[in-house]
Amino acid sequence: MKKLTIISSVILSLLLVLTGCGSNSSKKSNVTSKVKLIKQSSSKKSQKGVAKKKSGSLWNNDKDSHLEDFMKQWGEVMNQTYTKYDGTNNIQTASGMNYPQDFNSATVNEQNVSMAWDKKGTGKNDYNVVAIYNYNKSSSSSITYAFTLADGEPIVLVNEGSGNNWSETKNKSLRENFVNIFDGKATHVEKPKVSSSSSAKSSSSTKATEDLGEGRGGYVTTPEAMRGTWYSKSEYGMKKLVISEHEIAYTDSNGQSGRTILYKKTIPTPDNVSEEKVKDKMEWGDARYVNIHGLQYINVLGWFQTAGAGADYAAHTEEINGNKVPVVVEGGGAGYWTFSVYYPSEDLANQQGDTKYEDLYYQ
Repeated sequence: MKKLTIISSVILSLLLVLTGCGSNSSKKSNVTSKVKLIKQSSSKKSQKGVAKKKSGSLWNNDKDSHLEDFMKQWGEVMNQTYTKYDGTNNIQTASGMNYPQDFNSATVNEQNVSMAWDKKGTGKNDYNVVAIYNYNKSSSSSITYAFTLADGEPIVLVNEGSGNNWSETKNKSLRENFVNIFDGKATHVEKPKVSSSSSAKSSSSTKATEDLGEGRGGYVTTPEAMRGTWYSKSEYGMKKLVISEHEIAYTDSNGQSGRTILYKKTIPTPDNVSEEKVKDKMEWGDARYVNIHGLQYINVLGWFQTAGAGADYAAHTEEINGNKVPVVVEGGGAGYWTFSVYYPSEDLANQQGDTKYEDLYYQ
């Protein structure tokens, strides 16, 4: 009987030991799996951090300036004048809102979100607002656009109501060009499409107004590939072109700016012109297309210019770092020599500097 009791005790002890081992093994397995999850999570965060570092600053002065130029052109096409938030003073809309102050109570598609001004676009908000533009349609209604970065993605929000609810804009030009600006690419401003009936009605009036008076037989239209904001860097500094449908605006390396409106000139240039008259027509350009050196240039002379070859601009493409990049070639002189190459961003202009290309014609 004693032997039986001893054997039973031994068996019971062994069972307890084995059960304990199994329990410890299970606990160890659970701990190991948790560590793996933590490591994976940590790894993902680390990768995300590396991605952010690689991308650098999400929004900068170069992109902001590019957006400002685009909004000016786009506003002209839409026949709307937009006011830009200056980074200090709230924009007061005709609808009664004050931005960016009132972003703290904003909703998007009637949903509560975190939305705030963030100059660099790297904040933790659902929508980091990097630019605000407002147009007051009347004394009580307005259109306000918030250019935002949502988790690094460029999204344009619009508010046209009397409240503080926003939605993503349906305007294709705004959406696509904001992405282009964010990616450092050229912008393109297109006129809004009109219905065939509207087009038919306007065609006769277009012909009637083709003669703009004083020898202007209508406009010369730039190719779409040329439109946008462009930069060129030389030893003298940075230059900028802003090209729209019928106009070329420029800023030279000294910060001096001006513009030329591209007209079809239909009258001969008089021999003697007063300085006052020359000054009055300073922004009028006598423009035409010229094909030379494999490029289609727009050649522009001053309205009363009688000597010299004028300035020449052509849309072109160059291969840079293995990518096809749109550029604008500026030429001049009797030989249509290449003077400057303009790029879609300041960064690229700084990178390329005075680079000369084999397919362009230099003096």
